[in-house]
Amino acid sequence: MSVEIIKKFENKYLHRTEYLFKITHDAKNTPSRSDIRELISSTLKAPKDLIVIRKIKTPFGKNESFIELFIYDNKEKMLEIEPKHILKRNGLI
Repeated sequence: MSVEIIKKFENKYLHRTEYLFKITHDAKNTPSRSDIRELISSTLKAPKDLIVIRKIKTPFGKNESFIELFIYDNKEKMLEIEPKHILKRNGLI
């Protein structure tokens, strides 16, 4: 899988960095959230437990996905700001 950063935004008020990635997955299905978190963690050298994937969008018939994710500065702010269903979906609680 290859990763390309499309957009990056430092959100100092919410203590996070917001990203939009394009991930190309050759002739395979859409990768799982845990696989994407592993890939982003190794690519950006960020702790895996501070990465929250908000949205995965894969256009029909394409081998690429657009990922909207946040990387928080600390775990306390992440647990305070993010909705519980998003944290459960990412396996963080």
